[in-house]
Amino acid sequence: MNFDYHDKYKDLSTLELLKIVRRPNEYQAAAVDEATRILSAREVTPADLEQADRYFHEIDNETQRKTEKINLFKEKAADLFEPALNPTAEVKPQKWLNLLLLVIGLQYLWALYINITAFVRFIKRVFDCETNGYDNTSEKASYWTCLSNQFDPFVFFQVLTLVYVPIIFYLLFKRKRWGWILLFADNLFGLISAVSQSYIFFKYYYHGDSMSFFIPILIKALLVFFLWRNSISDFFSVTKETKKKTAIVTTTITILFILSVKMFV
Repeated sequence: MNFDYHDKYKDLSTLELLKIVRRPNEYQAAAVDEATRILSAREVTPADLEQADRYFHEIDNETQRKTEKINLFKEKAADLFEPALNPTAEVKPQKWLNLLLLVIGLQYLWALYINITAFVRFIKRVFDCETNGYDNTSEKASYWTCLSNQFDPFVFFQVLTLVYVPIIFYLLFKRKRWGWILLFADNLFGLISAVSQSYIFFKYYYHGDSMSFFIPILIKALLVFFLWRNSISDFFSVTKETKKKTAIVTTTITILFILSVKMFV
């Protein structure tokens, strides 16, 4: 079916027709031919041509600005992810730190979402317990009894991380030694705690979705390995003796914490 471009274009302004003629690749050949015929029957003034030039000049400038912004973003992204994209090259520790801060920020946002949803579920279980009693029986239970019954020490500890992770982020940003110590201890504690819960997970909660359990463990393991590297610990002025003491103290505290939870839960 042939489209009647003459009927569509006859009432267009001269500027609109010039837009079509000067961008022939963006229109059908018949549309360009018809716009050219209509323009040939009109008196195209220098002011019309100047207006068209100004219009396309603004478009070209805007396109160039967008291209420059995209290229600048690509350069910054390539520089940020250089340690991951080119791990064999000798990368400055500052770039590793920038990437680490990004990972911590993303991990914090994910932990914030997980802990908020867990806290909401916890509150709901407490109120359900108070209303319906234990196991939805008719026996009523007090608020504090339900609170202590539903309390999970591991969830409570995870909620605490939402408070001190921003502190760790600041210390790392300032290249403070305590930033490395706290971050390493936090991830080692989380790694050991998560591994210790693997038996309970697979026995009582496993329903075919093991990725949600293992991905956080893998992330913590990679962070522990990354922080233990001499180039990173040296960047924060952490000595080998400090590294060993941090690992021993954290492991001891974690084991004692796990044992105390099993005794009282």
